[in-house]
Amino acid sequence: MALLQSIKNRPLTFYVLLNYLISWTFLYPCYQIILHADEGSFPWLALIGIFGGFGPSIAAIITVRFTEGKPAVYRLLSKFKSFRVPVKWYLFVLLLPLILYLLSLLCTNIFGFELGRIEIMEGLKMVFPYLLLALPFGPVMEELGWRGYMLPTLLKKYNLYTSSLILGVTWTFWHIASFTFPGAAIPSIFEVSVWTVGLYLLNITAQTFIFSYVYLRTNGSLIIAILLHASFNASSNIILTIFPDTEDNSDLRIYLYMINICLISITALMLFYRLQIGQKKMV
Repeated sequence: MALLQSIKNRPLTFYVLLNYLISWTFLYPCYQIILHADEGSFPWLALIGIFGGFGPSIAAIITVRFTEGKPAVYRLLSKFKSFRVPVKWYLFVLLLPLILYLLSLLCTNIFGFELGRIEIMEGLKMVFPYLLLALPFGPVMEELGWRGYMLPTLLKKYNLYTSSLILGVTWTFWHIASFTFPGAAIPSIFEVSVWTVGLYLLNITAQTFIFSYVYLRTNGSLIIAILLHASFNASSNIILTIFPDTEDNSDLRIYLYMINICLISITALMLFYRLQIGQKKMV
């Protein structure tokens, strides 16, 4: 009883710890199994990583069950039905990450990088496949936890700015197990270091602020959050397909990553400023 009461008193602390425990327990061995597998083979035991990927959502369901009861779990799961949102928001979340990544790539010209061939039709053909491929790996697995449970729970205690910052930091370090596998979180062009983890922290936190803005403007639509997550994950693959000569240029990719972080951060600040102005007009 004491443990249950402690969980009810600190649901977010319990959620984060349980989330990390579930995810790291399965993701770390999954990555190690793949890294030590024979070249060209896929060890089926690595599929245990699926449980780790669902860590944020599994932890959310368990936390809600302990703290609020079974009916609250049904209410949480019902958020997957939140698709009745104006079309403009579907376009916004699908296009924004692509536009920001494209602008970031174009900005590398300032530093003397050549973009080479442009394969627009090839890139357009791959938009849907890359988005579809991105959906299961992160968006569907995680968003019930991050935007379905953690953000609205944070907002009961903190304002949108503080809630977004806490969630951004939590989401960043949830990826610790993924840091051990090149490209799973931090791009494979970087070595894992304090510097690159710091860049990743800034990137994920800036993205989180955009997620929070969209969450508020769409009345907490989980479907929109999932699509935004998928678009962020797929944007690099789609844009680099349009500019195939840039994919193997490590120096260009380093500049591209840092410029993209800057543009995402600027966009987040602009959206929050717009939100603040809108709220003042309503007062």
